Amino acid sequence: MEQDFFKETADLYCARFHHLAEIGIVKEMSFDIDSKNFEDKYRDHDIRDAEPFKQMFTQLAEVDESPCLYRWEITSPYNADTIKEAVAKLLKYTPRILKKAKTTNNTLYVGKVQSHIVGRVIQHLGYHLNQASHGLQLNDWAKPMNLTFKLHIIVLPHDVIPVEEIFETELAHKYEPLIGIH
Repeated sequence: MEQDFFKETADLYCARFHHLAEIGIVKEMSFDIDSKNFEDKYRDHDIRDAEPFKQMFTQLAEVDESPCLYRWEITSPYNADTIKEAVAKLLKYTPRILKKAKTTNNTLYVGKVQSHIVGRVIQHLGYHLNQASHGLQLNDWAKPMNLTFKLHIIVLPHDVIPVEEIFETELAHKYEPLIGIH
């Protein structure tokens, strides 16, 4: 009886992997983000309407109901230990920092959403209305370091959601992010 369950489940997951291999991803997008554009005034206003971020959020809204993988890449010079120290000092929820605090691919973080990528990006920028939300909170620490980022988004087909975590884990193993645990 249990053997049938495991066979049926394995067959279902194999079918999802084969489907993705056949059709590929839905879309890829990348956005440049400069911490000099982070301002506290966006905490009281909708960050989606702020001029430096408006175009990004307009494009993200088009895929907001889709599952996505995403990767925050640091595109400016940085010191991994300085980032680790700054993030560890956050008063709000602190994202999990990897102990090694180094990366070979300039990747800060790798994540996934089943839907609502717009809200997740707002959380990571540090402008979510619920300040207890988990996220990178870039507004709180990246600006003094003059960091710039590239946010990479991979939009996936809906039927891949059950195996999306596997792809997130593999992406994290490939890029070895500074923050997060996989």
